[in-house]
Amino acid sequence: MKTFNRSLWFLFALVFGVAAYAFGQEPPPPPVDFPYTGNRTGVWIVAQLHILFAAFILGAPIFVVVSEWLGYKNNDPKYDRLAKEVIKVTVILYSMTALTGGLFIFVLLATYPDFSTWLIKHFFLVFAVIYPLLFILETIVLYAYFYSWDSMKGSKKGRHIALGVLLNIVGTVTLFVIDGPTSFMNTPAKAAGDLSLVDFVATATLWDKMANFSWMPLNLHRLVGNVTFGGFIAGLIAAYMFMGAKTDEERSYYDWMGFVGNMIGVGALLLLPFMGYLLAYELCDYDASICPYMMADQLSMFFEMQGAMIGLIFLASNYYIWLSMKRIEGVEGVRISGFVALTVLLMPAIMGFTWKMFPPPDPTSLVVLALHVVRPPLLGPRFRWLKNFTFPPSR
Repeated sequence: MKTFNRSLWFLFALVFGVAAYAFGQEPPPPPVDFPYTGNRTGVWIVAQLHILFAAFILGAPIFVVVSEWLGYKNNDPKYDRLAKEVIKVTVILYSMTALTGGLFIFVLLATYPDFSTWLIKHFFLVFAVIYPLLFILETIVLYAYFYSWDSMKGSKKGRHIALGVLLNIVGTVTLFVIDGPTSFMNTPAKAAGDLSLVDFVATATLWDKMANFSWMPLNLHRLVGNVTFGGFIAGLIAAYMFMGAKTDEERSYYDWMGFVGNMIGVGALLLLPFMGYLLAYELCDYDASICPYMMADQLSMFFEMQGAMIGLIFLASNYYIWLSMKRIEGVEGVRISGFVALTVLLMPAIMGFTWKMFPPPDPTSLVVLALHVVRPPLLGPRFRWLKNFTFPPSR
């Protein structure tokens, strides 16, 4: 029996050794080519999908806690209901954030294995210890915050708000931590003296790699951007719920909720260009060649499209506010007419075209500006029908 067992183990070892040798003789797997779009665009699409979900789950809890605090302070159940409905959607989308993050890691490792391995080795403590622990802690606090909403009322409401504050602190720290490797890819820390960048990065500490030129500007830009995106998504949730509301009371509440979400989005959006300017300033200060590459070379189309999208966001938000003011009594004196709105919209386009065709100090451009000044009083009486201009209601 012992001889049989020894023979069996010897046979198993022989087969395992032959299989290992045969596997070692196989050529390495072929390089991965992302279907239809290519590797670069594929990674961008997957990363952007993850960032959209992450922006909401990091930005929404900020104004959720503020809304809950306002409801608690003013004893107004509307703010508490708004906060609870938004955090409910946050819990639902939290799993999508984790799934798209895992998909992003898989796609990045498959399409750029050498770079991904190099980056993970240099930030091993971040990817293997700090970030996972923060993500687990944020998950625990988020679910505790949501599921204890009804049980922590009255005298316990202050503790529940404190739990929400803790959730935002953990989420913000998580954002700052993962922004370290992200900003490092754009602006790695410069070496002092005659030491080359490669040698410096090989010997630098984790803090030296994370605290680079664009780390803090990127943190601020993403933080404000998350609040902006979260506010607009809250307005989107309100619009969807408004369409399914059955009573006038429900429609009134969701109309108010949409107004608040739009106000948060627009208010944070007003700060976002300054954060973007700060980030761009640090990038250009790090290397002056980055500026023309971003704004006048390979990436210029992205900046032009971004400007157009931001303009459309402001246009849609202001039109929503303008429509909402029609339902408020007593604001007729301060609500602008449709003619003024159209004039303001057309003015930048006309001025841009004029200055392109007749650049200053050509006197023709001044003539066009003069026409802008005299046009409203001359044409205003002819377009009084625009005063209450709006789109027809949907059926």
